[in-house]
Amino acid sequence: MNWMPVWLRMRQLEWRELDVRDADRWPLGLKWLCCALLAVVVCVGSYVVLALPTVKTLDEAKREEAMLLEAYRRDAARAAHLSGLREQVAALEQRLAELQTAFPEKADMASLIDDVGALALDRQLTIEAVRLGNAAETGLVVVHPVSIQVTGSFNRLGDFVADVANLPRLVTLHDVRLAVEEGRLHLSVQARAYSVEPSSAKEEG
Repeated sequence: MNWMPVWLRMRQLEWRELDVRDADRWPLGLKWLCCALLAVVVCVGSYVVLALPTVKTLDEAKREEAMLLEAYRRDAARAAHLSGLREQVAALEQRLAELQTAFPEKADMASLIDDVGALALDRQLTIEAVRLGNAAETGLVVVHPVSIQVTGSFNRLGDFVADVANLPRLVTLHDVRLAVEEGRLHLSVQARAYSVEPSSAKEEG
């Protein structure tokens, strides 16, 4: 189709005299131009009204997806170390249980005296005295001195001292003295046991 005549006719039009009511009489080129402009307006309007909100929603969804993916990666990294943390917690709990055994509560100190007496009898020693002294607080723990006096042979006394030192609870030996009295070997030693006071007792005090 030769567009030159159409273009010449459009240049000769009096644009101010055009009336929309007479659009059916407009030149063919002008009709096409108006249709093209109308199509552009419809497309732009459709994009602004329909597509643009959808595009914004899509962008927000992509940002939210990126945030969720980053959170998932952080949680996955934490989960990867969770088993190791559980093992560490279990080891700490076991160590705490061992320490609680070594530091019994004050109510268990009477059983310590019984244990010391039983050890002396097992070594066939003569018990002269096993006395619990006054406790002394040292901040974190309470020290309970136990005065022990027994008689017997040198080897049995040595075994007895080792038995006391190897008790499950923490016991330290101090002021060890050996003396011969009336032909018998006499051992005098101060054992110090340690305890932890119950938290409830501290709060009430």
